[in-house]
Amino acid sequence: MINLDNKEAILKLQKGDKVIKSIEAFPKQLRQSIDDSLSIKFPEEYKKVNNIVVCGMGGSRFTPLVVRELFKKNLSLPFIINDDYVLPKFVNENSLVLLSSYSGTTEEVVFCGETAKKRGAKLTGIASGGKVINFLKNEGLPHYQFNPTNNPSGQPRIGFGYIIGGVTGMLLQLNLLNISKNEIDNAIINLPKILSEFSIDIPLKNNPAKQFAKKIFNKYPYYVVSEFLTGVGNAIQNQTNENAKQISSFRMIPELNHHLMEGLKLPILHREMALFILFFSKLYSSAIQKRFYITKDIIEQNKIQTIWHELKGATTIEQTFELLGFGSFFTMYLSVLNNQNASLIPYVDYFKKKLKEMD
Repeated sequence: MINLDNKEAILKLQKGDKVIKSIEAFPKQLRQSIDDSLSIKFPEEYKKVNNIVVCGMGGSRFTPLVVRELFKKNLSLPFIINDDYVLPKFVNENSLVLLSSYSGTTEEVVFCGETAKKRGAKLTGIASGGKVINFLKNEGLPHYQFNPTNNPSGQPRIGFGYIIGGVTGMLLQLNLLNISKNEIDNAIINLPKILSEFSIDIPLKNNPAKQFAKKIFNKYPYYVVSEFLTGVGNAIQNQTNENAKQISSFRMIPELNHHLMEGLKLPILHREMALFILFFSKLYSSAIQKRFYITKDIIEQNKIQTIWHELKGATTIEQTFELLGFGSFFTMYLSVLNNQNASLIPYVDYFKKKLKEMD
């Protein structure tokens, strides 16, 4: 097993420092994408829609989910994440359809874009290039094509700041998100200091992200979140699966309280592998805070290990960015413990190759 304080060995495993530089650049990704997307010129009719539908998959899906859950109280319109080929029947000329694809080549997203066009929806999108951008350009539709200079890894799940910032900026520009940009700016300003605690140069004994990776090594982690952190739970699940090549799940309170607790009893073997990580916030509603404490008690009654991780940020935006950054760092360190290169996704690439061969 590689020593997490052996920087040279980590860089050798990851074939360089592109992954680490991308993780450290999360605040720059946010800053770049929010500023850029606020300059997009939208037709006035785009601001008079009845619902918002974002089409995305994987790292381009959990990102708008982060935005939706973080700003749920600030959104006055229904906001749907569409994550397959089928566009909901209600989508029509009064809908805003946002195509979200980091690469711009996501098959399901391109398909939904063509369907939305036929229905006369107000179409826009965010991507670094590819078919999505070509489609929107050819149709003369407003869009955000970002230049991923702050994500040298090239991986969407590591450069997720671009779509989170881009979607946020587009919603602000469309007056569909009722929040002060200053609140977001302040959270971004404070982010580098928070992330500095997790840096590869900080030794294990003083590094919460390295310590966290050690705790979940060889475990099946269940990430438990609620309210404004729901999208982040999904993000960390994705990163654990793809960065560390380790199975994981995310679960939500209060939903899990209505079924999952009864499933903790069996099989007995599950107790040896399972690890419930409760991401707790004092900014959760009082009802949710109570549920976290009781849920922890019930999990432990079933002889399953728990980790209680409390967020420090002063606002919901700060805590969201804090946990996103923490997740990126600890899943990268977990990939090192698993002797895996976090930048490679061989089975996803294989799947896409085989899918194309069947066309």
